Amino acid sequence: MRSRGFTLLEMIVVLAFLGMATAMVAPSMLRGIDSWRRQAALDGLMDQVRALPGAARARGLPIVVDAPALASKTPPLAIDEAWVLQVTAPLTVRANGVCSGGQLRVSNRFGERQLKVSAPFCEPELLP
Repeated sequence: MRSRGFTLLEMIVVLAFLGMATAMVAPSMLRGIDSWRRQAALDGLMDQVRALPGAARARGLPIVVDAPALASKTPPLAIDEAWVLQVTAPLTVRANGVCSGGQLRVSNRFGERQLKVSAPFCEPELLP
């Protein structure tokens, strides 16, 4: 009398197919996750730039985003430590919330992006 079930050989073949499918899909999934993390970091930085006019109005003081300000203990903008944030054109937000415009460079091991901040509302735009 034969019992129902799978043989060891059938189980090994199925596991081998699953392993091959995983090996083919895993690299693209990891690249996708890295891409999402990069985009989330850029989105967070853009949200911080958009919030600068409100912060300047709330404090009643102008906010200057330049190299010394980014190097200070309390920088006006912060990004994940895997990124480097540089100012290519200083950005000033007056106490009334009006923005002068400026440009930032954000880079990591995958490359760099330019972020242009438009006056008078501090609207950030990623340049190609």
